[in-house]
Amino acid sequence: MSKLIQFLEKNDSKVIEYRKCKWTGEEFPIFEKDIEMLTKLSPTIGWQKFPIPLPTLSPKARQIRRLLFRNEWNFYKSRSNKTWASMISLYSPENKACIFEQKEWWQEDWNPMDFGVKFDFTKSFNEQFYEMRIKVPRLNLVTVDNENSEYTTGTAYCKDCYLINSSENSENCYYGKLFQDCKNCVDCTFVYNSEKLYQCLNVKKSYNCIYLHNSWECNYCYYSDDLIACDHCILCSNLRNASYYFENKQYSREEWEKLASNYRGKRTYIKDALIKFEEVRKNKKKKYASIQSSENCYGNIINESKNCFYCYDVNNSQDSRYVNIGVEVKDNMDCNNMYLKPEKSYEVLGTIGTYNIHFCTYVFHSSDVFFSHDCHHSNHLFWCIGLRNKEYCIFNKQYEKNEWEEKVKEIINYMMWTWEWGEYFDVKNTAFPYNDSLAAEYFPIKEVVNMKDGVIKSKKIINEKGSWAVYILDEESEISQAKLDLWWEVKIDILWKTKNKEIGVPENTFFLEAKDLKETIEEEGEEIIKKVIKCGITGRPFRIIKQEYDFYKMMNLPIPDTHPNERYFSRLAMKPERNLYIHNCIKCEKEVASVYDEKNSVYCEECYNKEIY
Repeated sequence: MSKLIQFLEKNDSKVIEYRKCKWTGEEFPIFEKDIEMLTKLSPTIGWQKFPIPLPTLSPKARQIRRLLFRNEWNFYKSRSNKTWASMISLYSPENKACIFEQKEWWQEDWNPMDFGVKFDFTKSFNEQFYEMRIKVPRLNLVTVDNENSEYTTGTAYCKDCYLINSSENSENCYYGKLFQDCKNCVDCTFVYNSEKLYQCLNVKKSYNCIYLHNSWECNYCYYSDDLIACDHCILCSNLRNASYYFENKQYSREEWEKLASNYRGKRTYIKDALIKFEEVRKNKKKKYASIQSSENCYGNIINESKNCFYCYDVNNSQDSRYVNIGVEVKDNMDCNNMYLKPEKSYEVLGTIGTYNIHFCTYVFHSSDVFFSHDCHHSNHLFWCIGLRNKEYCIFNKQYEKNEWEEKVKEIINYMMWTWEWGEYFDVKNTAFPYNDSLAAEYFPIKEVVNMKDGVIKSKKIINEKGSWAVYILDEESEISQAKLDLWWEVKIDILWKTKNKEIGVPENTFFLEAKDLKETIEEEGEEIIKKVIKCGITGRPFRIIKQEYDFYKMMNLPIPDTHPNERYFSRLAMKPERNLYIHNCIKCEKEVASVYDEKNSVYCEECYNKEIY
C-alpha cells in the first residue's frame, strides 16, 4: 500500500476495496466516503432508488473520458448548417455534427423535439445516442446570456470579452481561463473578484497587479507570489499585510516608487523582471498546497471550502470528491467545470445552477437530468439533446409524468443489463478529436504513430512530458479514427486531428517578427492593431485587438511578443500538476499530502503560518 493511500486512510476514510481500471490496468482504491457519496447521489425515480455502481475506471481515466467532450481553445471558421452563414465554431468543418450559430439555435423556427425517437431495446444506449447526436443541432459555442463576447466559449453573463473560457459575470476581459466577477483583466488564469490584472495566476480580490500568483486582496503588486492583504510589492513572496516592499524588504513610498519605475513600461524591464521572478518562485517557502480558509480539503487551489477530496481549482465549495474547477459546488463527485451552485452531480462536465444531474454535458439551470447534452432550463430529462424549457422527455420525446417514470425505470434496468448504467458517455460519442479536447491539456500525448493496413509507417514524439501514444489509422483525413494506447492491452477508440489550421490569416500577409516589436507601447502606436505578429516562440501569427491595445496603454505595458495560447500554456506550466505526494514537513516532520513533487521541500499548515505570520 502506498504512503499516500495510507495517509488518506488515516485522515479521510478507509479503503473498502481496490479495483483495476479497465482502461489503464492500474489499481485504484474505493474509499468508504466514495461509497457514501455514491449512495447519496443515487437517483430516485418514482419512489424507487437506483444505486449508482462503483466506478470501473480510475479517477484519472474518468476525468480523461469527460474532458474528451470539451474544447476550450480550438476555434474554426465554419458555416451554419441552418443558413450556411459564416461563423466561428468549436467544431471543425469536417465534423459530422449539425451546428447552428447562437442566435439561430435559440430561434423558435425549429424544434429539437422533432428529432425525438422511442428507445430501442435491441440496441445499446450509446449506439442510439450517437445516431441522434449527429442529427440534433448543436450550438457553435457554449455560452449563456453574454453581450458582445462572440469569441468566447464556456462563458456566461459576460460583457465585452474576447477569447476567454470557463468564465462568468466578467467584463472587458481578454485571453485566459476562469475569470469570475472580474473587470479589465488580460492574460490571466483562475482569477476572482478582481480588476486590472495582467498575467496573473490564482488571484482573488485584487486590483492593478501584474505577474502576481497565488495571492489574495492585493493592490499594485508585481512579479510576486503568495501574498495576502499586501500593496505596492515587487519581487516578493510569503508576505502578509505588507506595504511598499521590494524583494521582501520594506522601503519608503518614495524609494519604492523610484524602484518601481524600472519594472514597468519597457520590454527589457519586464524580461529582466521575469528572470528575477522565476527565482522568487523557485525559492519561496512552500506550503504543502495552495489551500486557503478551508477545512478538511485535499488537492490544490482550494479557497473557502470544506470537505473537498482530491479537488483542484474550487472555490466556496463543500462535500465534494474528485472535482476539477468548481465554483460554489456541493455534493459533487467526478465533475469538471461546475459553476454557480451546482448541487448533487455525478460524472458531469460543464453546468451552471443545476440540481441532481448525472452523466451529463453542458446542462444549465436545470434539475433531475440524466445522460443528456446541451439542455437549458429543463427538468426530468433522460437521454436528451438540445432541449429548452422542457420536462419529462426521453430521447427528445415527450411523456406524461407517470409514463416518464415507468419508462425511465425500464430503461435503467435495461442499461444495468448492458453494463451502461453508472457509466459516462462512451468516448465514441464525443465530437472532438483528442488533440482539440481539454484532455490534451491536462493529459498530453507523448507519441503519435501513423498506421496503414495494420503496419506502422512512422513514429513521432510530440511532447516529451506527455504519456501514452496515439495510433492514427488514416493520416490523409483531416480528422482520423485513432487508437489511444494507455500502455495496457485495451486501446481506446478516439478521433485525432491530423492537420492544424490557422484561421483568419489571409495568404501573402506580411508578418511582423516578434524581435521587431518596439520597447514601449508609446513607440509602437495604435498602428500595431493593423499588423500580424509572428509569435517569438512558436511562429504562430496573432493580432492585437483595439480593446487589448487600450488595456496595455492604460497599464503601461509593451505589446506581447508571444501568441495568446503560448502565454496561457506558459502560465499553466507554473502550476503544479494535479497529483498528490506525501511529504514530511521541513520543520516538524508531520506528514502532509502535497501537490509538490519529491524535489520540493514543504511546510505543513501550522509551521508555515509560524514562518509567515
